[in-house]
Amino acid sequence: MTEASAVGSVPAKGSFVRATLAEVGRCPARADFVELRFTTDAGPWKWCFPDPGDRDARPEAVDDTLVLVLGRYGTQAHHVVDGAIGPALPSSEALPMILGGCRPFVSRALIEWGV
Repeated sequence: MTEASAVGSVPAKGSFVRATLAEVGRCPARADFVELRFTTDAGPWKWCFPDPGDRDARPEAVDDTLVLVLGRYGTQAHHVVDGAIGPALPSSEALPMILGGCRPFVSRALIEWGV
C-alpha cells in the first residue's frame, strides 16, 4: 500500500521529518529534470522530477505545509490542510511552493528506503 492512500488523514506522529531545501539543480540522470536536495534530521533526501520551466515565479508560501510521500507512481507532494493530508499536487505546483518557503516534511520511509 502506498502512503498516498492516507489522503484526508492526519499524519502519525514521527512518520514525517521536517525538511530544509538545501540546493536546487539539474538532475544528474536527466537533463530535462530538476533535482531538489533536502536536509533532514533523518539524513539527506533528493527529489527529481520534470522541470516545469519557469522557476522564477515564487509565490510567498511560508504559511503552507507540504508532505512528500511515496505514491502509486513515485514521490508525490500533498498540501496539508487543517492538519490533514490533502490530494496530491502536480510537481509543477509543488515546486513554486517549496521555492516560496513552504514548510516541507518528508516521509521518514522515503529517507530510510533511499527512494
